[in-house]
Amino acid sequence: MANKFRILSIDGGGLRGIIPILVLQELERRMGGKRIHEMFDMVAGTSTGGLIACSISLSDDGKTPKYDLSEVLSVYTVRGKEIFPQKSWLGKIINIFTALKRPEFSATGLDKVLRDTLDHKRIMNCLLPLFITSYDIMNNEAILFTTSDAASDPSLNAELYDICRATSAGPTYLPGYEFNYGERKRIFVDGGVFMNNPCVGATVEAIKFGGAASPTQAHQLDDVCVLSLGTGHYTAELASKKMASGGELDWAKPISDVMMQGVNATFAYEAQKILEPGQFLRITLNIAEEKYSDMADSSDATRDYLIQETKNQILNNSVLMKQLDDFIKTAQL
Repeated sequence: MANKFRILSIDGGGLRGIIPILVLQELERRMGGKRIHEMFDMVAGTSTGGLIACSISLSDDGKTPKYDLSEVLSVYTVRGKEIFPQKSWLGKIINIFTALKRPEFSATGLDKVLRDTLDHKRIMNCLLPLFITSYDIMNNEAILFTTSDAASDPSLNAELYDICRATSAGPTYLPGYEFNYGERKRIFVDGGVFMNNPCVGATVEAIKFGGAASPTQAHQLDDVCVLSLGTGHYTAELASKKMASGGELDWAKPISDVMMQGVNATFAYEAQKILEPGQFLRITLNIAEEKYSDMADSSDATRDYLIQETKNQILNNSVLMKQLDDFIKTAQL
């Protein structure tokens, strides 16, 4: 039996990153405590998925991860309020007007959390090859931060802090992020504008470049296995019926959800079609109540809802857990 090339792919979704982390904790439990970096050969992420990818792969000694999953989870459950501070009722009213001209949140909290977590480590300081997305609006091009590129060109061995700021600069939520990459000045926004679900992009990276820091041989598509973790989607109407004939102000906020959900479903569909049966597993969450759907909501109520629904819909779902066990066997985790 050929060795499998195992890819972990994590969607964007702000503080809803709690969902994939809980799934990964369950995976480690089912594997008897085996760590994530020991199960996969590459980890891909967009936005919050990119932050998780960097956090679970970062190593100080090149042998063991710097953080365990409980520490990564605490960034969301404890420090989420630093990244997306809650607003008073007056602040919410003021925000209705100020958000027309500037992002809803400053990057101050995110900057502090990322620097505390990632220090000045670079992509080559990670145990797993990375594939992280962003978009450069200055030069109008998609940017993929990959370990294979960093290994072949030292100028692309970017700091994880810069990569995470670039991939998570969600339009309307956070300001774009400027830094020089590949010897060019760039202004980055969230990779979710074109690839919120990076599972297919990571698959292409594996079969084209091998995905490793020192590529030796590209992998055959038949040998690739992908665990794709979503951050939940709101299952009711994305917007009111007036959106069908709405203008710029009507569409400004809902368009992000429309793009994310459409892209997530499209790439999941494509991955399912191009990979062999059993070699692709998609796990995500249905968010039934709109009040819990905002990816920047750092309230205790939304945090608790996401945790409880992840347990109800995923971790306590015997059918889905059987699929996860089957994937474990097929992917040779």
